[in-house]
Amino acid sequence: MSDFLAYRLPNDSMVKRVGKFNLIREDENHTEGFIFSNFNKNKQYVFTPNQSDYESTFQIHFSKDEPKVISKETYLLYGNRIIEFLREQSFNKFVFSRIKKTQFDSKKTLQLFDTLCENYPKAFIYLISSEAEGTWIGATPETLLQSFKGSGFTMALAGTKEKKAISPWTQKEYDEQNLVSEYITETLKLSGIQNLENQGPYDSEAGNLIHLRTDFSFDLKNHNVLSIARNLHPTPAVSGLPKTESIALINQIESHELGYSRDLYTGFIGITSNETTQLFVNLRCCQIFKDSAFLYVGGGYTEDSTAENEWEETESKSKTLMSVIEKL
Repeated sequence: MSDFLAYRLPNDSMVKRVGKFNLIREDENHTEGFIFSNFNKNKQYVFTPNQSDYESTFQIHFSKDEPKVISKETYLLYGNRIIEFLREQSFNKFVFSRIKKTQFDSKKTLQLFDTLCENYPKAFIYLISSEAEGTWIGATPETLLQSFKGSGFTMALAGTKEKKAISPWTQKEYDEQNLVSEYITETLKLSGIQNLENQGPYDSEAGNLIHLRTDFSFDLKNHNVLSIARNLHPTPAVSGLPKTESIALINQIESHELGYSRDLYTGFIGITSNETTQLFVNLRCCQIFKDSAFLYVGGGYTEDSTAENEWEETESKSKTLMSVIEKL
């Protein structure tokens, strides 16, 4: 049975294909086509299309095991522990994620993709159904790296509130934004990037949410785009600072203690070619099973966080998909 791919770049037209997702080496920097990576970057795939008509051959793949969902009580317990840890240790930020389950008829998966495209024209929308990874769908607002004829672009997207919120940004959100912006600046310079310019932070709408966003533009001539993307990923917007220690702590808490994996959530996904690359951070996504969908959401903790507020932020982020799923 073939794998299936559908995607829609921001403000562009849909692409739907059948073919095969093939593993590539973690250090393979000359791949072209549609690629995606898991959070830990130890599983990276490129899509090879075939000539079949997707309408007649598309069959959905399901992963064998459903991911684990923790209770609000458990989330708050660990959230408070994380805040205490941040106050005691030399960590500036830590991103803690969870999974939310909802009823969903998998026969409506293509309908969900089409509706997400209609509702979120500025987002990168994708649907992948892979024998190796199951079925995932998402509507992400965050660019990891774009390139066009030697010009590069990325963004720091950190700090979140609902559109309906009337309260101003707090220092906690500005601190989050600054941490990510400083990391991007430093990482690009260490990668040999020159002529780096930035604009922001400013308010950026994404579905029912508003984020603080800073844009970065730079010269990518004589640089390997995939190599730069891998250097950037994961940014502190989805991991924390210090980066290496945060990734290790994420795997310890989420995978070993709580028993679930981020898998493709907060990995990167998109298309790349010699002239043009558009890679995105895999946010606002869910994994599809026969009768349910598992939504992946997270929030950035600092020493000024409260666990209850972070829980509410993850609830707000889940509405990007939930608001569409509930109406199908």
